[in-house]
Amino acid sequence: MPEFRNMDRGGMPPGDNISDEVVSKVGKAVGRIAGIRQAHKAELGAAQTDGERQEVAQRVELEAIDVINGQGLSVEQYNEVITAADDDPDLEQRLLTAARRVL
Repeated sequence: MPEFRNMDRGGMPPGDNISDEVVSKVGKAVGRIAGIRQAHKAELGAAQTDGERQEVAQRVELEAIDVINGQGLSVEQYNEVITAADDDPDLEQRLLTAARRVL
């Protein structure tokens, strides 16, 4: 799953205590971010300099942050759930199910 910044999990509850609403929001964001990355894949591949690649990557990141914020989440909340899913297969499955609804 995509994670934007390496944040520690902080006070995030175990995966089974993360509400369905939050899982749905993060899952939707994951699905939309995957679409953003796919949409910019050719542009990134066509970039000829490190500067051009960095510019495309920054646009992708800003669009992804907009998607996360559009779900009513902070980047930190998003990352906490993604990190929790790394350690919790059930939470990961819940997120993937929510993400697939977007794709």
